[in-house]
Amino acid sequence: MSSSRRPRRRVPRVLRERLYQRSNGICERDGCETEISLDTFHVSHLRAHASGGGVDEANLAAWCSRCNLIQGARDASDTRLAPREWQLEALDPVVARIIADGAATVSAAPGAGKTVFAGLVFETLRDADVVDRMVVLAPRRALVEQWTKALRASRHLELKPHGELERDGQDGVVVTYQSLTVDAVGVHRKAASRSRTLLVLDEVHHVGQPVNGIKPAWARNVGELAGEVDGDLHVAAVLNLSGTLWRSNRGERISTVRYRTVDEGRLESMVDYDIPAERLIQAGELRAIDLYRLDGRVQLADMAQLHVVDSNMADLDEQPARATLGALADAEQWRVSFVCAVLDRLEQAHRSLDGHHVKALIVAARQSDARTFQHEVNRQMAQRGLRPLAEIATSDENDPGRVLEDFRRSTRVGVLCTVDMAGEGYDCPDIAVVGYATNKLTTLYVRQVVARAMRVTEVERRLGRILPAGIVVPDVAILVETLVEYLAPFAHEILVPLDSAAPEGETGAAGAESGMVPLARWMVEQVLPGSESVTVSHNGESETFDGDLVRRVADALEAVNVPPVYAPRVLLASRRTVGDLLQSRPFDQLQSDAAALEQLTIPVAEAATGSQERYDSIEDRSRLLQKQLSKLEGWWAFNGDSPIGTFAGEANRAAGIAPRGGRPTATPAQLERAVEHERRTIAAYCRRKGIAAPRPQYGQEDRSDG
Repeated sequence: MSSSRRPRRRVPRVLRERLYQRSNGICERDGCETEISLDTFHVSHLRAHASGGGVDEANLAAWCSRCNLIQGARDASDTRLAPREWQLEALDPVVARIIADGAATVSAAPGAGKTVFAGLVFETLRDADVVDRMVVLAPRRALVEQWTKALRASRHLELKPHGELERDGQDGVVVTYQSLTVDAVGVHRKAASRSRTLLVLDEVHHVGQPVNGIKPAWARNVGELAGEVDGDLHVAAVLNLSGTLWRSNRGERISTVRYRTVDEGRLESMVDYDIPAERLIQAGELRAIDLYRLDGRVQLADMAQLHVVDSNMADLDEQPARATLGALADAEQWRVSFVCAVLDRLEQAHRSLDGHHVKALIVAARQSDARTFQHEVNRQMAQRGLRPLAEIATSDENDPGRVLEDFRRSTRVGVLCTVDMAGEGYDCPDIAVVGYATNKLTTLYVRQVVARAMRVTEVERRLGRILPAGIVVPDVAILVETLVEYLAPFAHEILVPLDSAAPEGETGAAGAESGMVPLARWMVEQVLPGSESVTVSHNGESETFDGDLVRRVADALEAVNVPPVYAPRVLLASRRTVGDLLQSRPFDQLQSDAAALEQLTIPVAEAATGSQERYDSIEDRSRLLQKQLSKLEGWWAFNGDSPIGTFAGEANRAAGIAPRGGRPTATPAQLERAVEHERRTIAAYCRRKGIAAPRPQYGQEDRSDG
């Protein structure tokens, strides 16, 4: 139904009173100072009802009767949320794809604004007379409410939540995937046959995922409702949305997604538009990630080989690493260090945002672990002189949904301890720190948990100070690799299962033949905390710094009124400009790359002895300069990105030296110009690559030759 035919909704009394309180008894139209009263003021639609403006507080204002009647049915302003750059870029090609082929797939990182984008697609298709209504399928009830509120506030679109049929004047419905019973599908199909429907599948990867190895009935019913994208679609249009790129098995193919066959018989989903996290971070729409890695010493008993493994956590293979992750909450010393690291990050973020109520999330392996972490957080907060505020939300607690909502609304610094309740779909931008203490290591799960700390708050936008997300993790290789690769492209693949693959958890043939439940191979006996390091990812590359160095830099930054939370990124910028000098001598008098390279042009005897010696002989001077050229060219041959002949030839041309055999007859001035050219070329190359420039370590060797 078009907005022009909507019945005009009466403004509820409570909303009217709220508008009046906001106005302080003065007409809110710019330039008007007329006093108004609660009984006589007019509620003005800033974006007019005739244009589709909704009854939402952001679109309403308390005006005097004169201002409202003079304005009439014209728009005073458009209060809809302005589209982001990627949404504008993606809109035309996605709409064109839907009009041409019936369906399109968009992959956008969590927090990108997929809900608003779906509203833009619907509005465009409706204006093009392709669809009349929209139906949104979401994976959780909480997401149903988020869709309803977000589209009403951002695009003035009204969807009925938790119902198959909308009311007169609404734009459609939003329901959960799980609500798709056979009867519900029949109602949806009939409504779609009467009114052209855009079907939006939110987090579409859920449709292909089995539950306990079995594809649920609702997943099959999605196909009954939508039809086949390459066959017979049962709706006018389909928009697939995913915040997490996915891999799956061949049996998990989704009927609304297009695929192509790639190498080894694998299928790859065809995505019409992909907006990665890296680009959203650069645009200031998401927070960057700083990875705080807490190492530890682990002692495990290998029940298969009957021996004890004593190793650093970072050196463990996948299976003992998973066992260690599952036991961390019970290792008291490590648990204390882990919670301390989370609270340190939280405290830094709190101070960096001028006291804003930032929050932390700790994800545990089991419900009992979540409670253990809750007690430890409260103990340490009390120890720091803070009022303990650790909430727990697990499926065995009373009303975990209320706990999640209360935590989201809270205006106090706090920590939420949970297992799976605060993952996909939980929108709490105040979460700036995540403690990852679970052995669930699927890429989908890891990315969705990390995404909880990547949303940007309005406080950060107002201050112009977007914090990096602090992710505290055990230093386990498989987990760290997944997190470091978060910003890298991820394949949209359907995997072909191998017939020879053994069931996960099987320890050997004997256990399989006997039918007995196999015993756990790895028994964790002890975990002792180790050192902390920090990994920073940027532009597809990552750098790691010692945790003590990061803390010292944070203190130094705070002393000069720079938010301490930026310490890892200051180190990253410094390393990429002054190389490894910062890491080796962080608080000594530092030399820049340019200064180090400059020393290569000092006479070698001077560099070795610290005293300046005079070379009256032209030949001696020329020979020393040629040695410097040889060393610079030797470095380039090993590290550079072009042939050594090209590198040396460019220096000769810049110095006016004959290209072939010209150096033995070149003047010292020409050789000095060649040295300077090669020195500057190497310095520029090192800055571009973010690597250390060569150091002058030739002293005594050259001296003896001289």
